Amino acid sequence: MENKAGQFLERYREIEEWALNNLNVTEMKELEQMPQYKSLRSNLAFCRMLRNLLSHYDWSKAGNDMVIVTDQAVRQVNNLYYSLNPVTLMRVAIRAGQVYAPSPEDSVLAAVKVMQRNDYSYIPIVENHRIVGVFSTKTLMRIVAENGSALLSETLKFRDITDFIRLADESVAHYGFIDSNTTVEDVSLKFQRSKSRRVRLDMLFITDNGRSDGTLQGMVTPVDILQ
Repeated sequence: MENKAGQFLERYREIEEWALNNLNVTEMKELEQMPQYKSLRSNLAFCRMLRNLLSHYDWSKAGNDMVIVTDQAVRQVNNLYYSLNPVTLMRVAIRAGQVYAPSPEDSVLAAVKVMQRNDYSYIPIVENHRIVGVFSTKTLMRIVAENGSALLSETLKFRDITDFIRLADESVAHYGFIDSNTTVEDVSLKFQRSKSRRVRLDMLFITDNGRSDGTLQGMVTPVDILQ
């Protein structure tokens, strides 16, 4: 059986570092007495004692490990880590600075080339840090269907196709809006529920107020949540 002592100790070190930096404690044992962590007391005590056994004594003799840390023990310390320090939405999201977001004055065809090169399905059109429209490959098809390909010139800008990129209600759009305080669990549930809709959610834009008129903070897709 592989000894997972190294994994256990590294994760516990992260827990200890987070607790000492974010909670008013000087040692981990104090967490066991905090009312808000009542449900975690047994796991806190177990992980603390195992950590002490592994750290303070030499349990190795003639190359054989006397204390074996199992997969279950690693799961215990991982559960403790995520219970104390839950994964926030912005930790898994694509930050605003990393989102490809042309302005209304940018070229449509230049943006299409970027989308093709990076396999983007949707991009937000942003002005003054706010989303004023969303462009997709389907938008391009609509433009051609209604106006012919002659409209698609290098001089075509997003401000020229305002009617095509206008923000739509979530019930008929493949995108939606949420705020950064939404939990990862709630976002995952939102994506799951959309599978039963006629129009499935492919991405959610994160704004400071959770609405389309808010300041863009980032975006998240089902793949980001799964990862």
